[in-house]
Amino acid sequence: METETGTWFSLREVTWRSTWRIFLGLLQRFWGKGTFGTTYKAALEDSNAVVVKRLKDVYVTKREFEQQMEIVGSIRHENVVPLRAYYYSKDEKLMVYDYFNEGSVSSMLHAKIGHNTNPLDWESRLKIAVGVAKGITHIHTQSGGKLVHGNIKSSNTFLNRHRHGCISEMGLAGVTTPAAVRGGGYQAPETMTAKKIYQASDVYSFGVLLLELLTGKSPANATCGNEVVHLVRWVHSVVQEEWTAEVFDVELLKYPNIEEEMVEMLQIAMQCVGKSPEQRPKMAEVVKLVENIRITAVSTVI
Repeated sequence: METETGTWFSLREVTWRSTWRIFLGLLQRFWGKGTFGTTYKAALEDSNAVVVKRLKDVYVTKREFEQQMEIVGSIRHENVVPLRAYYYSKDEKLMVYDYFNEGSVSSMLHAKIGHNTNPLDWESRLKIAVGVAKGITHIHTQSGGKLVHGNIKSSNTFLNRHRHGCISEMGLAGVTTPAAVRGGGYQAPETMTAKKIYQASDVYSFGVLLLELLTGKSPANATCGNEVVHLVRWVHSVVQEEWTAEVFDVELLKYPNIEEEMVEMLQIAMQCVGKSPEQRPKMAEVVKLVENIRITAVSTVI
């Protein structure tokens, strides 16, 4: 759909008329600010809610942007949140996704107890881990096996209809400036110097997400005494002192007979956050490792 300033491209189920109305009402529905831009909640004419990502620091041409969005929009997988539409103009670049009423995994993990939320139990965290791992693995098979997510974190992770994790906001690293490649504690070491995202960088970010599920701590705000430290460094320090039990979220300690499973997930996470990209496993291997933690907990077919 051509407008006065740019073009809407609908990928699925979002009508031109409704999508243009989303844009007109954006500034009144602020939802949050992230690595690659600002997020808004908006309602379509049929009353269904959607999320609109207003991108910043986009450096590619219109054609390159459209090509990347078409690749992202073609992906259909139970554990990947689909791109519904996108918009391109000189001054605005927007992406439209489904809205999840329960919020993100980040909000579930870090909301204050009693604020209309219950702590995630161990089985839920296992299902989140398996779902996200499967979603990332599928992404890595696209575009001849070269596609990268580039922005894996708990605030981009949601629960699908089977209560398994699904990942959103993929492909944004391919259209933004290198300076925008930053992840609030999820960023792999090599991306800080090369300013480029690789599939091995996704593996690192997933490892951080596993640590977040295990510890209940935000990646950039783990505490060591009165000091705020990076989550990966904090976990390394605790494990080296052989205080492994101190790593786990206190909310998980009330569940019996799961310590062995938590330790196993911790070992997988530590493989994923290896300093060298070559040391990290491929995501297809990670899926098998996480699934094998407890088959009965993740036996629902995704």
